[in-house]
Amino acid sequence: MYDSRDLGFIKHGSATRADVIPGAEDVHPLVHIRTLVDDICKGAAVGAARCAPLIRAALLQALYSFPSHEQLLEQLQYNALYRWFVGLRSDELPWRENEYAAAIDTVTGDERGRVLFNRAVVEAHAYAALMPSRFRVDISLIERFTRRPEPAQADVERPRGDSTRTGRLDRARNVILRRIADPALDADAIAAELFMSRRALYLLFERYGLTPTRAIREIRLDCCMRLLRDERHGHRKITDIAMDHGFQHFASFSRQFKQRYGISPSAVRGARQLVIGPRRGPMPDLERAVAC
Repeated sequence: MYDSRDLGFIKHGSATRADVIPGAEDVHPLVHIRTLVDDICKGAAVGAARCAPLIRAALLQALYSFPSHEQLLEQLQYNALYRWFVGLRSDELPWRENEYAAAIDTVTGDERGRVLFNRAVVEAHAYAALMPSRFRVDISLIERFTRRPEPAQADVERPRGDSTRTGRLDRARNVILRRIADPALDADAIAAELFMSRRALYLLFERYGLTPTRAIREIRLDCCMRLLRDERHGHRKITDIAMDHGFQHFASFSRQFKQRYGISPSAVRGARQLVIGPRRGPMPDLERAVAC
């Protein structure tokens, strides 16, 4: 159950298989999203990792468009699948409404917690966009969860630094897009083109919860996804599309693709009815101009 001394987070403990509708965890997309969130939190600091149940609860509210915290918590009282997804045992109660709201504000108000929260929300939304018939996503709530907080007065007095940082991020994105077919593209190559140190480049990406390596991989995967969904490229081999975007081994590409989207490249090509929604998150500058 919750503990108000611990930001309202649920104490560790997960629902058992018997608490879930029999067989539901084998087929329901929430299973993949729970694994995704847990993997993101696994490498975080101990305090941040304990946010996982709260992050999963917030995702439920956004992915199913529950209009209020009250309705979300009511669902957690009775829906076995949702309780399993959040990590509630059969004898546990969800948060009280005021404690849930306070816990969300506390996490998103902390820099490390906000980065963790944003990563989970962005990646879960990208996966949910593949299955519009299964989710009814509240885009405004997604945007609110991933919106950066208003700057403090001290930060308002230094707009020039923020402008410079955004400009460098734009340039980094352009380098990745221009050299997307180059398997040798890495953080050192990007830093060299931007005339900045490797450490400065990592600090630039760190503000968005990413590393240069991950940004390269995700832009490559996003480009491949777009081409696989484009009927005009239906005649091309999946292997050729992958190689044209810097992947050297098809097995590695396929594994990374499925890990990111929860579906194989061949399944995407065979499922024309899927619609890829716009990804919204803490890195719009890197994502807005990915054109293949």
